[in-house]
Amino acid sequence: MARAIVLHFKRCDYRHVVRVLRKTRDARTRLWCEIVLLAGRGLPVAVISDQLLCSHDTVIRRIRSYQREGVAALRPKPHPGRRRTVTEEYVQALLETVRQNPRTLGKNFSNWSTPQLAKHLAARMGIQVHATTVWRHLQRLGWRFRRPVRVVISPDPRYKAKRRYLVTLKRRARRGEIHLYFADEFDIDLLPTIAGCWMPQGQQYKVQTPGQNRKHYGLGAVDYVTGRLIWCLAEHKDNVAFRRFLTRIEQVHQDEHIPVVIVVDNFIIHKARKVQERLAGRRRHMRLYFLPTYSPTLNE
Repeated sequence: MARAIVLHFKRCDYRHVVRVLRKTRDARTRLWCEIVLLAGRGLPVAVISDQLLCSHDTVIRRIRSYQREGVAALRPKPHPGRRRTVTEEYVQALLETVRQNPRTLGKNFSNWSTPQLAKHLAARMGIQVHATTVWRHLQRLGWRFRRPVRVVISPDPRYKAKRRYLVTLKRRARRGEIHLYFADEFDIDLLPTIAGCWMPQGQQYKVQTPGQNRKHYGLGAVDYVTGRLIWCLAEHKDNVAFRRFLTRIEQVHQDEHIPVVIVVDNFIIHKARKVQERLAGRRRHMRLYFLPTYSPTLNE
């Protein structure tokens, strides 16, 4: 006859086991609850193990644990496991190392890889870990392996002085002493810009175009304080279009006596002789301020 270990439930204990079974997401807890409930119905150990696809020893062990500890036996107990290899000191040393150029530490390479970091820290800290462990800790700390971005440093020797003067112009504009505009040019193509997009394999979307491309150019200026936009279109990007654009700005402020300062880059049409001649007699009312070379971020 099949062996049976009968459990006698109190009503409150039975409800608690059923509640744990319904709410838990842990597979072991669910199995243990089912073992206890089936044993409470008086089913033999062999029948329970066959229904739940577990061994006889597991069924007996779970029932005995429930008899000793009650509902507390249904919760998996944490296992301390082995001691962590990576310490907080190791993590701090990892951050300190990855921030440094390897050549400053006497290495013959310029970029850290995770195997090289693991080898360097093993020699420094005496802790041997795999390169994957180093990678995992760097990911947890918010570090990613990416390609750096090239940044052009302005060769203008007066870069810092010009940047400081630009801050002064912004301060004067906020006080209402001048109208400060940031100006630039842009291109307009008749043909639409084609960008990548998702499409079914074996198919390629088609975008209708008007045929031959036609290009126009635009000139725009934004008031630093009010955000007002002044713009015009032209068929050519030359000093004629730029002079017409300056006339447009003058017309907007023709009834005011506040000077207008337009911040521009070093594009050739801004420094054309005819542009300089046009502004020569109007310097008190309008003038251009040229940014340092290779400094597009200042024109914002």
